[in-house]
Amino acid sequence: MNSEQQQTVFLCVSYLLSYPDEQWAESLPDCLDAIRSLDDETVRAPLLAVAEQLAVTPARERMEQYVETFDFGKKTNLYLTYMTNGEQRERGIELVALKARYEAAGFAVSDHELPDYLPLMLEWMAYADQEHTTALLADYAGHIREIGDRLAAAGSPYAQLFDALNHTFTQLGVTPLPKGGATAWPANFSG
Repeated sequence: MNSEQQQTVFLCVSYLLSYPDEQWAESLPDCLDAIRSLDDETVRAPLLAVAEQLAVTPARERMEQYVETFDFGKKTNLYLTYMTNGEQRERGIELVALKARYEAAGFAVSDHELPDYLPLMLEWMAYADQEHTTALLADYAGHIREIGDRLAAAGSPYAQLFDALNHTFTQLGVTPLPKGGATAWPANFSG
């Protein structure tokens, strides 16, 4: 998968994991077109399935499903540091460090959203140099995989987005550790 295709995957998954309000719905046709442009069927099929399902879901139901899945689901929320730190002080420290990583890669992070919010992280990964992306994924791919596993166990269609992400991570050379692992390492990590 080339960098343009990876960028499309990250941007589309970021979009599909964002709150699906009316403004969101206006951009859905553009997202569908971008997904259809993907060459890799392993990624295109799950993204298209979720996007097409969301397209035919009534707005209110779509928003309620999102809130129920991500806002009320403590184990499926999209704030990656919450998984390990909850509301502890260490989370604040990790958030500051994450914001610094974004800024070191040349990106300004607004105060509108916390830097561990997965859609924001994916948007950043779409534009960051691969060296920064791979390093960040080495730290968070396991968390991302865990959210996907929990969504799959709950029967959520959103789990398919995480399948596509995991495939893309593998293409980048980052493989999440088996369940129970603390983090992920680049495939070429030698110790």
